[in-house]
Amino acid sequence: MAEDSWDQEATQVVEALNLLTVLAAPRLYEWWCTQAPEEELRAVLQSRMAALSAYCAKAWGSPDADRFRAAAPRVNALAALLGATPSGNLMNPGWNAQARECLDALGVQAPPGGWEAFEGFPTPGE
Repeated sequence: MAEDSWDQEATQVVEALNLLTVLAAPRLYEWWCTQAPEEELRAVLQSRMAALSAYCAKAWGSPDADRFRAAAPRVNALAALLGATPSGNLMNPGWNAQARECLDALGVQAPPGGWEAFEGFPTPGE
């Protein structure tokens, strides 16, 4: 059962990091916001960032653990902000900057051309 828990937690962290990347790129985030009803998107955004925040706070046992723990305050601040945002406001431009700060703290570098121009990673074969 512990392996299932680890697999689930790892999946949540990967999903949260992917969503953090989307949030950092204004054009990509704008597109993401059209993919489902606002309340559904809000729930996904809040749950993924809360999961990442929890993981960062307790990370251990890997070479990246120190980096995750060091990023915890930034990730926690973004998660708290997203959790407190009222309905009807999924497009706060300040979130892009905070997502970039979180990614930077986690060791994720900006893509070539920067976050403003980023529209996603190419799919295999492109």
